[in-house]
Amino acid sequence: MNINEIITAYKEAKEAEKEAKKQADTMKQLIMNYANGKTFFETDSYNVVIDTRKTTTIDTKTLYKDFPDFKDVYGKVTTYEVITAKEKQQEKKTA
Repeated sequence: MNINEIITAYKEAKEAEKEAKKQADTMKQLIMNYANGKTFFETDSYNVVIDTRKTTTIDTKTLYKDFPDFKDVYGKVTTYEVITAKEKQQEKKTA
């Protein structure tokens, strides 16, 4: 595989991932609609438990605005790579 094929495969995989997430979200909503507020139901093939969970996060933007020194003491920097690959426009050849 050459690098162009790898980049194309990467972009296709990322797009498929996005579509799969969208499909999973749709299926989740259908299941929730079927449950109609119940936290447990059974089908021929599945026992389904719907569990409500909460997550607490900290609004760091507001926290650091109100307490700027906290950023130096408690701030955590995460480094990661982002790949952006845009196809080049092919030049039109004139005869």
